[in-house]
Amino acid sequence: MLFLAIRQILSRPQQSILTLIGIVLGTAGYIVFSGIMLGFQAVITDQLVNSDGQIKISPKDELVTERTFNDVFFQGKEVRWLSPPSGRTDNSRLTNVLGWMDKLSNDHRVISYAPQLTKEVIFVNGKSTAPARFVGVDPNIQPKVTNLSDYIVEGKLADLSRGTSLAIAGEGVLNKLGAKLDDTIFVYIPGTDLIPIKIVGILSTGNRMIDEVTVYSSLSSVQSITKSSGEISQIIVKIKDIRMAKEIAEDWRYFSKDKVESWDEVNASILQVFRTQDIVRNSTTFTIILVVAFGIYNILNMVVNQKKKEVAILRSIGFDEKDTIQLFIFQGLFLGTMGAIIGIFVGILGCYYIDGIPIGDPKQNSKALMKTMMISWDVMIYVKGFSIAVLSASIASYIPARMASRLSPVDIIRGAT
Repeated sequence: MLFLAIRQILSRPQQSILTLIGIVLGTAGYIVFSGIMLGFQAVITDQLVNSDGQIKISPKDELVTERTFNDVFFQGKEVRWLSPPSGRTDNSRLTNVLGWMDKLSNDHRVISYAPQLTKEVIFVNGKSTAPARFVGVDPNIQPKVTNLSDYIVEGKLADLSRGTSLAIAGEGVLNKLGAKLDDTIFVYIPGTDLIPIKIVGILSTGNRMIDEVTVYSSLSSVQSITKSSGEISQIIVKIKDIRMAKEIAEDWRYFSKDKVESWDEVNASILQVFRTQDIVRNSTTFTIILVVAFGIYNILNMVVNQKKKEVAILRSIGFDEKDTIQLFIFQGLFLGTMGAIIGIFVGILGCYYIDGIPIGDPKQNSKALMKTMMISWDVMIYVKGFSIAVLSASIASYIPARMASRLSPVDIIRGAT
């Protein structure tokens, strides 16, 4: 059966080669396209997951309404407001820090957690000023939870533990202040004197929204400088399975009034873009399937019409409907399998060529930036590419195969005479 199928394929070399080329290009296109899109998504997801904690616990800002003051000033009385209260409560610290730490320490789903303190201050260097976020972290614990160290282009995060009043400043903050590494700048908080801190590192994420408004220091230094002894404004958590982040965050919300958010909830808009990309990728895949399927269908349909006499001879020597269907399906499977295998190799070569193509500014030092094209080498891309080609070839072969099986040898011979 396979011998007859291959013989019929070789008997029409031009049509078979064109069909094979279509399958090869379709499979290779799917592999390259999927590799590019999934590679980009993997890089961005890695930065989203590891840059600022997989779960963040922070103070909850509540809206001020009429109910906020129920039983506070006028207990047991009906109150009618001439001008209802509005606004929101601005909480700057967690309500139950020790409770959270005890809970996180005993939760088997947690790998590590890191307390932080964020304060809005003004940095001063001579006559230059720059308002920024002053973030206190634990230099020993932070690397276990986030990849902050990857963003530091000069100095090390561990340098913050060498002493007090040391800082790692965003590149944009230093540009505003006209300062550089090892310079001493000052922190100004209304109602206090200027407090000196030394720059021991430079932060560069490639995101101006971070680099121009962020300065890191040790947690104890920020607490001391801002007169916030023992205060914690957020806890960031790293868990064992990031796919469980949303479920764990929902579970923890019942523990305290504090706000608990998972990384995918915080970055919902970006993940929506990924879902849109997946729709585009799947639509492209469907188009490739249609092109491959129509190509095989057209060729096998012409074969059925051109080889009616051969089909009649095969039917007359004992081929039944099942054998005839198998004969044409084997042709489609052979073309689909060969095209898929060759297409995978062509796709791999295309991915190797694209992987590493410069796309960013080579002068940027940040490890977090995409300086070259990133390709995903997930084996499932190649499995899906092969399966799509073979499956579409099988489905497209069945219709002309079914048509050939219904041909009657007597009718074919009568029509020929």
